[in-house]
Amino acid sequence: MKRLQAMIKRSHKEQEVLILLIMIAFIIITSLISGVGFTLERFFDLLKNSSAYMIYAVGVLMVMLSGGVDVSFSAIAATAAYVAIYLQTFAGWGDSPVQAFLIASVVGALLGCFNSLLVSLMNLPSLIVTLATSNIIFGALLELGPTIQLAKMPKWVLPLSTARVFELTNSAGKTYGLSVLPVLSLIVMGLFAIFLKYTSIGRNIYAVGSNRESARRAGVSIVKTNFVIYCLAGMLAGFASLFNVTMVAIVQPYNIQAITMDVIAGVVLGGASLSGGKGSVTGCLLGVVFLYLIKTSLIQLGIPSTWDSVIVGGVLIVSIMITMLRARSK
Repeated sequence: MKRLQAMIKRSHKEQEVLILLIMIAFIIITSLISGVGFTLERFFDLLKNSSAYMIYAVGVLMVMLSGGVDVSFSAIAATAAYVAIYLQTFAGWGDSPVQAFLIASVVGALLGCFNSLLVSLMNLPSLIVTLATSNIIFGALLELGPTIQLAKMPKWVLPLSTARVFELTNSAGKTYGLSVLPVLSLIVMGLFAIFLKYTSIGRNIYAVGSNRESARRAGVSIVKTNFVIYCLAGMLAGFASLFNVTMVAIVQPYNIQAITMDVIAGVVLGGASLSGGKGSVTGCLLGVVFLYLIKTSLIQLGIPSTWDSVIVGGVLIVSIMITMLRARSK
């Protein structure tokens, strides 16, 4: 077991270093082609714009580590954001950001528990279950929601979207800085990195994904582990959904629903294996940021944004191929 853990740890580090080197090379090449350097201001913008993706990715990572695939997190996020903002702006539930994030997290966790019951107790394939629940949840939201989108926002949304940890001034006299949102995302990722590495439940998640039968024989409860995984994944989706709301100042379910493949591609690019048991939060962070860097660089290179889906699909295929080839070579 110790030997296996050491091999997984070494594999994680190799993947993370590889992604980092590719990112640096990509930045250099695109900067030379476009003639526009990669500034600190652009780096801060990149972190802010990908902050919600970082948290979504952690939930997707945990499901993948267990050997499953979750495609329902975007529908859960859209529903959680809608419920939280609607209750605050139309039902008079207050105007506190803490309350809003708590409501969204609870809604997300409850919907995640629905996934866990189907996957664990009924032993159904996670991909089929989450694909079905995604349609059920999103369809119910569109049918039961008073309006398709919510444009009226609580008072806390604008201050949070503009809040910065510190500010700098560029050569043109414009102020910029590190937003609070990516800092919060990194804190969440750090907590879940500790959870996966140092808690028995976190180690059980890796064990279930590596070899389900061996984990069961070692005394790991597959049902309880899956229950924790999907509930936490739903909670993270609900929590991250308000990051999207904060940045665009509107609840548009279709926009949140459209992020599914982007997040999954970022997680796979970060080294997570679709067969389970392999992946890290650090690699997940690098993969998501790198994918968002690629997408934003299209504008810098003058490539139409309509190519986004093509790029994401290509990145996903290449990432899976590289992961499989590296696994075979070992």
